[in-house]
Amino acid sequence: MTIKKKTRRVAGVTLVAMALGACEFINPVESNPNAVPEATVDQLFVSGQVISYFLGTGGLSRIASIWTQQMAGTDRQFATFDTYTITESDFDDEFDALYTQGGLIDLRNAIAQAEAAGRAPYAGILKIHEAFLVGLVASFYGDIPYREAVSDVATPALDPQAQVYADIQALLDEAIVDLGGAGAGPGALDFNFGGTAASWIAVANTLKARYHMHWAEVNGGPSYTAALAAAQAGIIDAAGTWKARFGTAQTESNLWAQFMVDRSGYVASGDFLVPLMVGRADPRIGLYYSEASPGVYTARSSLLSETGYGAPDFDQPLVSCAENYFIIAEAEFNVGTEINARAAARNALACEEAEYGLAADDLGSVTGFPVTLTGAPLLEEIMTQKYMALFLSTETFNDYKRTCLPAVTERAGGMPGRLFYSQQERLTNPNLPATGVAPNGKYNANDPSPC
Repeated sequence: MTIKKKTRRVAGVTLVAMALGACEFINPVESNPNAVPEATVDQLFVSGQVISYFLGTGGLSRIASIWTQQMAGTDRQFATFDTYTITESDFDDEFDALYTQGGLIDLRNAIAQAEAAGRAPYAGILKIHEAFLVGLVASFYGDIPYREAVSDVATPALDPQAQVYADIQALLDEAIVDLGGAGAGPGALDFNFGGTAASWIAVANTLKARYHMHWAEVNGGPSYTAALAAAQAGIIDAAGTWKARFGTAQTESNLWAQFMVDRSGYVASGDFLVPLMVGRADPRIGLYYSEASPGVYTARSSLLSETGYGAPDFDQPLVSCAENYFIIAEAEFNVGTEINARAAARNALACEEAEYGLAADDLGSVTGFPVTLTGAPLLEEIMTQKYMALFLSTETFNDYKRTCLPAVTERAGGMPGRLFYSQQERLTNPNLPATGVAPNGKYNANDPSPC
Protein backbone atom coordinates (compact mmCIF):
# COMPACT_ATOMS: atom_id res chain seq x y z
CA MET A 1 0.00 0.00 0.00
CA THR A 2 1.34 3.42 -0.94
CA ILE A 3 0.84 6.34 1.39
CA LYS A 4 0.63 9.67 -0.36
CA LYS A 5 2.58 12.53 1.19
CA LYS A 6 1.07 15.98 0.82
CA THR A 7 3.45 18.93 0.89
CA ARG A 8 3.58 22.60 0.12
CA ARG A 9 6.85 24.45 -0.27
CA VAL A 10 7.53 27.33 2.08
CA ALA A 11 8.27 30.44 0.05
CA GLY A 12 10.49 33.12 1.52
CA VAL A 13 11.14 31.44 4.85
CA THR A 14 14.65 30.57 5.95
CA LEU A 15 14.93 27.69 8.41
CA VAL A 16 18.24 26.57 9.85
CA ALA A 17 18.21 23.74 12.35
CA MET A 18 18.19 25.85 15.49
CA ALA A 19 17.57 23.01 17.88
CA LEU A 20 20.59 20.91 17.04
CA GLY A 21 22.64 22.29 19.91
CA ALA A 22 25.04 25.04 18.85
CA CYS A 23 22.99 26.20 15.89
CA GLU A 24 21.23 29.25 14.58
CA PHE A 25 17.75 30.19 13.48
CA ILE A 26 17.44 32.94 10.90
CA ASN A 27 14.32 35.08 10.77
CA PRO A 28 13.31 38.08 8.68
CA VAL A 29 13.45 40.19 11.87
CA GLU A 30 16.07 40.62 14.57
CA SER A 31 15.37 39.41 18.10
CA ASN A 32 15.40 43.02 19.27
CA PRO A 33 12.43 44.79 17.64
CA ASN A 34 14.17 48.15 18.20
CA ALA A 35 16.87 47.07 15.76
CA VAL A 36 14.35 46.95 12.89
CA PRO A 37 11.80 49.66 13.70
CA GLU A 38 10.44 49.62 10.15
CA ALA A 39 9.50 45.93 10.22
CA THR A 40 6.08 45.53 8.64
CA VAL A 41 3.20 43.40 9.84
CA ASP A 42 3.87 41.06 6.92
CA GLN A 43 7.52 40.58 7.86
CA LEU A 44 6.59 39.99 11.47
CA PHE A 45 3.90 37.48 10.50
CA VAL A 46 6.31 35.44 8.39
CA SER A 47 8.68 35.45 11.34
CA GLY A 48 5.89 34.34 13.66
CA GLN A 49 5.02 31.42 11.40
CA VAL A 50 8.64 30.29 11.32
CA ILE A 51 9.02 30.37 15.10
CA SER A 52 5.79 28.37 15.39
CA TYR A 53 7.32 25.72 13.15
CA PHE A 54 10.49 25.69 15.24
CA LEU A 55 8.76 25.36 18.59
CA GLY A 56 6.20 22.89 17.28
CA THR A 57 8.59 20.54 15.47
CA GLY A 58 12.06 21.16 16.97
CA GLY A 59 13.49 20.33 20.38
CA LEU A 60 10.14 20.07 22.18
CA SER A 61 8.93 17.58 19.60
CA ARG A 62 12.10 15.56 20.05
CA ILE A 63 11.95 15.37 23.85
CA ALA A 64 8.22 14.55 23.81
CA SER A 65 8.75 11.76 21.29
CA ILE A 66 11.70 10.30 23.24
CA TRP A 67 9.96 10.37 26.61
CA THR A 68 6.78 8.81 25.20
CA GLN A 69 8.90 6.25 23.30
CA GLN A 70 7.82 7.10 19.78
CA MET A 71 11.54 7.71 19.26
CA ALA A 72 14.59 6.74 21.33
CA GLY A 73 17.66 8.72 22.33
CA THR A 74 20.63 6.57 21.35
CA ASP A 75 23.82 8.63 21.55
CA ARG A 76 25.49 11.58 23.29
CA GLN A 77 23.16 13.86 25.23
CA PHE A 78 20.13 12.20 23.62
CA ALA A 79 21.01 8.93 25.29
CA THR A 80 20.80 10.80 28.61
CA PHE A 81 17.45 12.34 27.58
CA ASP A 82 16.23 8.77 27.05
CA THR A 83 16.80 8.12 30.75
CA TYR A 84 15.25 11.47 31.79
CA THR A 85 18.52 13.28 32.53
CA ILE A 86 18.24 16.94 31.54
CA THR A 87 19.81 20.26 32.55
CA GLU A 88 18.74 23.88 32.33
CA SER A 89 20.98 24.48 29.35
CA ASP A 90 19.50 21.67 27.24
CA PHE A 91 16.43 23.63 26.18
CA ASP A 92 17.60 27.25 26.31
CA ASP A 93 16.60 27.85 22.69
CA GLU A 94 13.05 26.59 23.15
CA PHE A 95 12.28 28.70 26.21
CA ASP A 96 13.94 31.83 24.86
CA ALA A 97 12.33 31.52 21.42
CA LEU A 98 8.90 32.17 22.92
CA TYR A 99 9.90 35.76 23.49
CA THR A 100 12.39 36.62 20.73
CA GLN A 101 13.17 35.87 17.07
CA GLY A 102 9.59 36.11 15.87
CA GLY A 103 8.05 35.17 19.20
CA LEU A 104 5.94 37.15 21.63
CA ILE A 105 7.66 40.53 21.22
CA ASP A 106 7.34 40.51 17.44
CA LEU A 107 3.83 39.06 17.47
CA ARG A 108 2.60 41.82 19.79
CA ASN A 109 4.16 44.38 17.44
CA ALA A 110 2.40 42.76 14.48
CA ILE A 111 -0.95 42.61 16.29
CA ALA A 112 -0.71 46.30 17.14
CA GLN A 113 0.03 47.15 13.49
CA ALA A 114 -2.85 45.01 12.22
CA GLU A 115 -5.30 46.55 14.68
CA ALA A 116 -4.13 50.08 13.91
CA ALA A 117 -4.68 49.41 10.20
CA GLY A 118 -8.21 48.11 10.77
CA ARG A 119 -7.25 44.56 9.72
CA ALA A 120 -9.11 42.55 12.35
CA PRO A 121 -8.79 39.12 10.65
CA TYR A 122 -5.03 39.58 10.40
CA ALA A 123 -4.87 40.42 14.10
CA GLY A 124 -6.92 37.31 14.84
CA ILE A 125 -4.53 35.01 13.00
CA LEU A 126 -1.58 36.57 14.81
CA LYS A 127 -3.31 36.05 18.16
CA ILE A 128 -3.77 32.36 17.35
CA HIS A 129 -0.03 32.09 16.76
CA GLU A 130 0.61 33.75 20.12
CA ALA A 131 -1.79 31.41 21.90
CA PHE A 132 -0.22 28.37 20.24
CA LEU A 133 3.30 29.38 21.27
CA VAL A 134 2.46 30.45 24.83
CA GLY A 135 0.33 27.37 25.50
CA LEU A 136 3.01 25.08 24.12
CA VAL A 137 5.78 26.55 26.28
CA ALA A 138 3.58 26.73 29.40
CA SER A 139 2.68 23.06 28.96
CA PHE A 140 6.37 22.10 29.25
CA TYR A 141 7.68 24.70 31.72
CA GLY A 142 4.66 25.55 33.89
CA ASP A 143 4.72 29.06 35.37
CA ILE A 144 6.25 31.45 32.84
CA PRO A 145 6.59 35.21 32.33
CA TYR A 146 3.61 36.33 30.24
CA ARG A 147 1.69 39.40 31.42
CA GLU A 148 4.91 41.36 32.03
CA ALA A 149 6.92 39.69 29.28
CA VAL A 150 6.37 42.46 26.73
CA SER A 151 6.81 45.51 28.92
CA ASP A 152 9.38 47.76 30.50
CA VAL A 153 9.75 45.35 33.42
CA ALA A 154 13.36 44.16 33.39
CA THR A 155 12.71 41.00 35.42
CA PRO A 156 9.14 39.91 34.65
CA ALA A 157 7.24 37.87 37.19
CA LEU A 158 6.32 34.27 36.51
CA ASP A 159 2.57 33.98 36.05
CA PRO A 160 0.95 30.84 37.48
CA GLN A 161 0.37 28.19 34.84
CA ALA A 162 -3.41 28.31 35.40
CA GLN A 163 -3.44 32.07 34.83
CA VAL A 164 -1.43 31.71 31.64
CA TYR A 165 -3.92 29.18 30.29
CA ALA A 166 -6.86 31.40 31.25
CA ASP A 167 -5.23 34.32 29.44
CA ILE A 168 -4.67 32.36 26.24
CA GLN A 169 -8.23 31.06 26.30
CA ALA A 170 -9.37 34.68 26.42
CA LEU A 171 -6.91 35.53 23.62
CA LEU A 172 -8.35 32.76 21.44
CA ASP A 173 -11.85 34.10 22.08
CA GLU A 174 -10.62 37.52 20.89
CA ALA A 175 -9.08 35.92 17.82
CA ILE A 176 -12.33 34.22 16.86
CA VAL A 177 -14.18 37.54 17.10
CA ASP A 178 -11.45 39.30 15.11
CA LEU A 179 -11.67 36.72 12.34
CA GLY A 180 -15.27 37.73 11.79
CA GLY A 181 -14.34 41.40 11.60
CA ALA A 182 -13.51 43.81 8.81
CA GLY A 183 -10.27 44.37 6.95
CA ALA A 184 -7.75 42.37 4.96
CA GLY A 185 -5.91 39.33 6.22
CA PRO A 186 -2.41 38.21 5.24
CA GLY A 187 -3.44 36.55 1.98
CA ALA A 188 -0.75 34.40 0.38
CA LEU A 189 1.70 35.13 3.22
CA ASP A 190 -0.36 32.67 5.26
CA PHE A 191 1.40 29.45 4.27
CA ASN A 192 -1.47 27.20 5.33
CA PHE A 193 -4.83 28.73 4.57
CA GLY A 194 -4.20 31.88 2.52
CA GLY A 195 -5.84 33.95 5.25
CA THR A 196 -9.17 32.06 5.10
CA ALA A 197 -10.99 33.07 8.28
CA ALA A 198 -13.11 29.92 8.61
CA SER A 199 -10.03 27.70 8.63
CA TRP A 200 -8.35 29.72 11.37
CA ILE A 201 -11.54 29.84 13.45
CA ALA A 202 -11.55 26.04 13.39
CA VAL A 203 -7.88 25.95 14.44
CA ALA A 204 -8.62 28.39 17.27
CA ASN A 205 -11.42 26.19 18.56
CA THR A 206 -9.29 23.05 18.45
CA LEU A 207 -6.58 24.90 20.37
CA LYS A 208 -9.18 25.95 22.93
CA ALA A 209 -10.19 22.30 23.25
CA ARG A 210 -6.54 21.22 23.58
CA TYR A 211 -5.89 23.69 26.37
CA HIS A 212 -9.08 22.75 28.24
CA MET A 213 -7.90 19.14 28.13
CA HIS A 214 -4.57 20.20 29.62
CA TRP A 215 -6.48 21.06 32.82
CA ALA A 216 -8.80 18.06 32.94
CA GLU A 217 -6.60 16.29 35.50
CA VAL A 218 -7.25 19.23 37.85
CA ASN A 219 -10.78 20.35 36.95
CA GLY A 220 -12.41 17.13 35.80
CA GLY A 221 -15.91 17.45 34.33
CA PRO A 222 -15.91 21.20 33.58
CA SER A 223 -12.73 20.85 31.50
CA TYR A 224 -14.13 17.92 29.53
CA THR A 225 -17.39 19.79 28.90
CA ALA A 226 -15.55 22.93 27.77
CA ALA A 227 -13.19 20.92 25.57
CA LEU A 228 -16.11 19.12 23.94
CA ALA A 229 -17.92 22.38 23.17
CA ALA A 230 -14.80 23.93 21.62
CA ALA A 231 -13.82 20.85 19.62
CA GLN A 232 -17.29 20.59 18.11
CA ALA A 233 -16.47 23.90 16.39
CA GLY A 234 -12.93 22.79 15.57
CA ILE A 235 -11.15 21.15 12.63
CA ILE A 236 -13.45 18.65 10.90
CA ASP A 237 -11.46 17.48 7.86
CA ALA A 238 -7.89 16.84 6.81
CA ALA A 239 -7.77 20.01 4.72
CA GLY A 240 -8.19 22.02 7.92
CA THR A 241 -5.06 20.68 9.62
CA TRP A 242 -2.53 23.39 10.50
CA LYS A 243 0.93 22.28 9.46
CA ALA A 244 4.52 23.43 9.68
CA ARG A 245 5.43 24.02 6.03
CA PHE A 246 8.82 23.00 4.67
CA GLY A 247 10.65 22.81 1.34
CA THR A 248 13.44 20.86 -0.30
CA ALA A 249 16.03 23.64 0.01
CA GLN A 250 18.41 23.06 2.93
CA THR A 251 17.44 26.39 4.50
CA GLU A 252 13.73 25.53 4.36
CA SER A 253 13.75 21.83 5.18
CA ASN A 254 11.95 19.87 7.85
CA LEU A 255 13.69 20.27 11.23
CA TRP A 256 13.55 16.55 11.96
CA ALA A 257 15.14 15.85 8.56
CA GLN A 258 17.93 18.31 9.32
CA PHE A 259 18.46 16.78 12.75
CA MET A 260 18.68 13.22 11.44
CA VAL A 261 21.39 14.31 8.98
CA ASP A 262 23.39 16.64 11.21
CA ARG A 263 23.09 14.47 14.35
CA SER A 264 23.16 11.05 12.72
CA GLY A 265 22.93 8.26 15.27
CA TYR A 266 21.59 10.40 18.09
CA VAL A 267 17.94 9.30 17.73
CA ALA A 268 16.28 6.12 16.42
CA SER A 269 12.83 4.55 16.49
CA GLY A 270 11.09 4.13 19.82
CA ASP A 271 10.64 1.13 22.08
CA PHE A 272 6.86 1.38 22.45
CA LEU A 273 5.45 2.68 19.16
CA VAL A 274 7.34 0.42 16.75
CA PRO A 275 6.14 -2.93 18.17
CA LEU A 276 2.67 -1.45 18.65
CA MET A 277 2.40 -0.54 14.95
CA VAL A 278 4.00 -3.79 13.80
CA GLY A 279 1.57 -5.79 15.91
CA ARG A 280 -1.37 -3.97 14.38
CA ALA A 281 0.03 -4.00 10.83
CA ASP A 282 -0.53 -0.26 10.76
CA PRO A 283 -0.06 1.05 7.19
CA ARG A 284 1.40 4.34 8.43
CA ILE A 285 4.55 2.65 9.73
CA GLY A 286 6.48 3.31 6.51
CA LEU A 287 5.59 6.98 6.76
CA TYR A 288 7.01 7.08 10.29
CA TYR A 289 10.02 4.77 10.15
CA SER A 290 12.59 3.26 7.80
CA GLU A 291 12.98 -0.50 7.47
CA ALA A 292 15.69 -2.09 9.61
CA SER A 293 15.87 -4.78 6.91
CA PRO A 294 13.57 -5.43 3.95
CA GLY A 295 10.01 -5.50 5.25
CA VAL A 296 11.13 -5.37 8.89
CA TYR A 297 10.73 -2.53 11.40
CA THR A 298 12.64 -2.83 14.68
CA ALA A 299 12.81 -0.48 17.65
CA ARG A 300 16.18 1.34 17.87
CA SER A 301 17.28 -0.11 14.52
CA SER A 302 14.73 1.57 12.29
CA LEU A 303 15.19 5.30 11.85
CA LEU A 304 12.86 8.14 10.91
CA SER A 305 11.45 7.56 7.42
CA GLU A 306 13.36 9.54 4.81
CA THR A 307 10.33 9.48 2.51
CA GLY A 308 7.80 10.33 5.21
CA TYR A 309 8.15 12.38 8.37
CA GLY A 310 11.90 12.63 7.83
CA ALA A 311 11.70 13.93 4.27
CA PRO A 312 13.06 17.48 3.82
CA ASP A 313 9.73 18.75 2.48
CA PHE A 314 7.38 16.85 4.81
CA ASP A 315 4.84 19.22 6.36
CA GLN A 316 4.44 18.16 9.98
CA PRO A 317 1.00 18.70 11.57
CA LEU A 318 0.76 21.21 14.42
CA VAL A 319 -2.99 21.08 15.12
CA SER A 320 -4.90 18.40 13.25
CA CYS A 321 -8.28 17.05 12.36
CA ALA A 322 -7.38 13.75 14.03
CA GLU A 323 -6.43 15.52 17.26
CA ASN A 324 -9.73 17.40 17.26
CA TYR A 325 -11.83 14.24 16.95
CA PHE A 326 -9.77 12.35 19.52
CA ILE A 327 -10.34 15.24 21.94
CA ILE A 328 -14.07 14.82 21.30
CA ALA A 329 -13.73 11.08 21.86
CA GLU A 330 -11.94 11.47 25.20
CA ALA A 331 -14.31 14.20 26.35
CA GLU A 332 -17.41 12.22 25.36
CA PHE A 333 -16.07 9.23 27.24
CA ASN A 334 -15.51 11.30 30.36
CA VAL A 335 -18.96 12.90 30.29
CA GLY A 336 -20.46 9.42 29.99
CA THR A 337 -21.44 9.20 26.32
CA GLU A 338 -19.48 6.20 25.12
CA ILE A 339 -21.39 5.71 21.87
CA ASN A 340 -20.40 9.24 20.84
CA ALA A 341 -16.82 8.57 21.96
CA ARG A 342 -16.56 5.59 19.63
CA ALA A 343 -18.06 7.58 16.74
CA ALA A 344 -15.61 10.45 17.28
CA ALA A 345 -12.67 8.03 17.34
CA ARG A 346 -13.79 6.61 14.00
CA ASN A 347 -13.98 10.16 12.62
CA ALA A 348 -10.41 10.74 13.80
CA LEU A 349 -9.23 7.66 11.95
CA ALA A 350 -11.08 8.85 8.83
CA CYS A 351 -9.09 12.10 9.06
CA GLU A 352 -5.88 10.07 9.09
CA GLU A 353 -7.00 8.01 6.11
CA ALA A 354 -7.77 11.17 4.15
CA GLU A 355 -4.53 12.83 5.19
CA TYR A 356 -2.33 10.01 3.93
CA GLY A 357 -4.36 8.85 0.94
CA LEU A 358 -5.42 5.57 2.51
CA ALA A 359 -8.56 3.72 1.50
CA ALA A 360 -11.63 4.12 3.68
CA ASP A 361 -11.42 1.80 6.69
CA ASP A 362 -7.68 1.07 6.28
CA LEU A 363 -7.27 2.34 9.85
CA GLY A 364 -10.65 1.09 11.03
CA SER A 365 -12.67 4.27 10.53
CA VAL A 366 -15.75 2.28 9.50
CA THR A 367 -15.59 -1.15 11.06
CA GLY A 368 -12.22 -1.57 12.74
CA PHE A 369 -12.62 0.58 15.84
CA PRO A 370 -14.07 -1.94 18.31
CA VAL A 371 -17.76 -1.19 18.66
CA THR A 372 -18.10 -3.29 21.79
CA LEU A 373 -15.38 -1.60 23.86
CA THR A 374 -16.58 0.13 26.98
CA GLY A 375 -15.16 1.48 30.21
CA ALA A 376 -11.41 1.62 30.78
CA PRO A 377 -10.55 -0.47 27.67
CA LEU A 378 -12.39 2.06 25.51
CA LEU A 379 -10.44 5.00 26.92
CA GLU A 380 -7.19 3.06 26.52
CA GLU A 381 -7.95 2.40 22.86
CA ILE A 382 -8.89 6.05 22.22
CA MET A 383 -5.63 7.28 23.74
CA THR A 384 -3.56 4.58 22.02
CA GLN A 385 -5.05 5.48 18.65
CA LYS A 386 -4.39 9.17 19.34
CA TYR A 387 -0.80 8.37 20.32
CA MET A 388 -0.27 6.64 16.99
CA ALA A 389 -1.96 9.40 14.99
CA LEU A 390 -0.07 12.27 16.65
CA PHE A 391 3.39 11.04 15.68
CA LEU A 392 6.12 13.47 16.84
CA SER A 393 3.50 15.86 18.25
CA THR A 394 4.23 17.57 21.54
CA GLU A 395 0.68 16.63 22.56
CA THR A 396 1.67 13.01 23.16
CA PHE A 397 3.56 14.23 26.23
CA ASN A 398 0.60 16.24 27.53
CA ASP A 399 -1.79 13.35 26.87
CA TYR A 400 0.41 10.91 28.76
CA LYS A 401 0.75 13.21 31.77
CA ARG A 402 -3.04 13.50 31.95
CA THR A 403 -4.10 9.89 31.29
CA CYS A 404 -0.98 7.74 31.79
CA LEU A 405 -1.93 6.20 28.43
CA PRO A 406 -0.75 4.40 26.47
CA ALA A 407 0.96 2.38 29.18
CA VAL A 408 4.59 2.87 28.21
CA THR A 409 7.16 1.31 30.51
CA GLU A 410 8.91 4.26 32.10
CA ARG A 411 12.66 4.28 32.69
CA ALA A 412 14.11 4.13 36.20
CA GLY A 413 13.25 7.18 38.25
CA GLY A 414 10.05 7.96 36.39
CA MET A 415 9.29 10.34 33.54
CA PRO A 416 9.61 14.07 34.41
CA GLY A 417 6.51 16.17 34.06
CA ARG A 418 8.25 19.31 32.88
CA LEU A 419 11.44 20.86 31.53
CA PHE A 420 13.78 23.11 33.50
CA TYR A 421 13.80 26.84 32.81
CA SER A 422 16.31 28.30 30.42
CA GLN A 423 19.77 28.84 31.88
CA GLN A 424 19.82 32.24 30.18
CA GLU A 425 16.57 33.19 31.92
CA ARG A 426 18.01 32.13 35.27
CA LEU A 427 21.04 34.37 34.75
CA THR A 428 18.86 37.43 34.16
CA ASN A 429 15.61 36.86 36.06
CA PRO A 430 15.77 36.43 39.86
CA ASN A 431 12.08 35.48 39.94
CA LEU A 432 12.79 31.92 38.86
CA PRO A 433 12.49 29.35 41.66
CA ALA A 434 15.46 27.11 42.34
CA THR A 435 15.62 24.07 40.07
CA GLY A 436 13.37 21.30 41.35
CA VAL A 437 11.72 23.53 43.99
CA ALA A 438 7.95 24.26 44.12
CA PRO A 439 5.90 25.66 42.49
CA ASN A 440 7.71 24.13 39.53
CA GLY A 441 9.51 21.08 40.82
CA LYS A 442 9.39 17.87 38.81
CA TYR A 443 5.74 18.41 37.82
CA ASN A 444 3.57 21.34 36.79
CA ALA A 445 0.35 22.54 38.41
CA ASN A 446 -1.82 20.83 35.80
CA ASP A 447 -0.27 17.44 36.62
CA PRO A 448 -1.25 16.85 40.27
CA SER A 449 -1.28 13.03 40.00
CA PRO A 450 1.86 11.97 38.09
CA CYS A 451 1.89 8.58 36.44
